[in-house]
Amino acid sequence: MPTATLVGTGDGRLRAHAAGAFELPAAPDEPWLAPRTPAQAELLAAGRSQPARLADWGYRVSTGPLVWNRHKPQLTATQAADCLPLVWAESVSADGRFRFRAEKKNHLPYCRIRDRRDHWLVVRAPCVLVQRTTAKEQARRLIAAELPAAFLAAHGGAVVENHLNMIRPLDACPRVPAAVLAALLNARVVDELFRCISGSVAVSAYELSALPLPAPDRLDELTALVAAGAGRAELDAACERLYGCTL
Repeated sequence: MPTATLVGTGDGRLRAHAAGAFELPAAPDEPWLAPRTPAQAELLAAGRSQPARLADWGYRVSTGPLVWNRHKPQLTATQAADCLPLVWAESVSADGRFRFRAEKKNHLPYCRIRDRRDHWLVVRAPCVLVQRTTAKEQARRLIAAELPAAFLAAHGGAVVENHLNMIRPLDACPRVPAAVLAALLNARVVDELFRCISGSVAVSAYELSALPLPAPDRLDELTALVAAGAGRAELDAACERLYGCTL
């Protein structure tokens, strides 16, 4: 199916530019991957050849459970024995790192856990956090970071706020480490693929679950680079090799 984008001509008119073609998914409940620019047509062809999804890597997506204004009396600026760190979207930095902070207006750094009623709020296992709201004008739509095991162990857990997606392991031994998953989600090629799926500012669990991913047994190079602390340029290049395209 052919697609086109509308571009302003500067005199108040719009001109249609061919952006390539896309195939409708076989299942009616799957999202459409449609190119927004001609350059994305090649990328989509590469994406369609990828066999895996997050579930194949051993992960599922859910929304951060804490809606802050429903638990406002429990939020506090002071750490105490019955409190856990409250992770806001601002803790997931644009450079793909987790930095615990609560500097924005109305953000407090801790949440009081009262008793068993609040246990469903607590995250105790490492996962990948992804900002739930980004705009197409931003340099990246996907902004992800690993919630490290060391941070959770130091505090006995954490509480994740509703403006973050949590990509959580299905069991104790996912096929791909969380740090490698975060590195791939932050890659330029995956960000471009996501832009071909998303039509709004929301980064939904549904769209993340549908992202085309390489097979887990092809990740040796990326895993080694993450373990060695490689920079963004090296990680981007490795991810482009995984997808078989160059941006």
